[in-house]
Amino acid sequence: MMTSKKSAKMSPDALRQAVSEIGREVSARTILMHQAIAEKVGVSLTELKCLDYVSRGALVTAGQLAEITGLTTGAITAMIDRLERAGLVRRERSGDDRRKVFICPAQEAFGDFFEEIYGPLAQAAANLAEQYSEEQLELIYEYTLRSIQLVREQTERIRAMKVSKPRKK
Repeated sequence: MMTSKKSAKMSPDALRQAVSEIGREVSARTILMHQAIAEKVGVSLTELKCLDYVSRGALVTAGQLAEITGLTTGAITAMIDRLERAGLVRRERSGDDRRKVFICPAQEAFGDFFEEIYGPLAQAAANLAEQYSEEQLELIYEYTLRSIQLVREQTERIRAMKVSKPRKK
């Protein structure tokens, strides 16, 4: 488990190593937090992240969710069916193209329950950000954007790999 360290006395190499280790810990803690949220909501971790994508405000189709997640369109359709039965999403036909169907959050399901979960998290994140200068926040923002791109690229690389699972010898 990582503990708080001041970087002022670290060498550049040690600092880069510490940033890498902290990144791994943030990733692990984020996954564990989202798993806890998924358990409270009664969905899988993948279903929770799909709920996140459909709740961001932009219109999303099942095909787009399949592309984002790397799941097959059949798996996405089954997942949307489960989320719809649970009252968490609804399908909405496009007004421009009746063949296109958007997956939308069921607003009634995203009320107090989700506010109880995400409201304090958003407030804690805002409080943390207030501890940094505008210049520091710009640097954090740029680093985070580049980290997101790096993770996207590595996800695509891993999905494209032609290797199988490790086997016992």
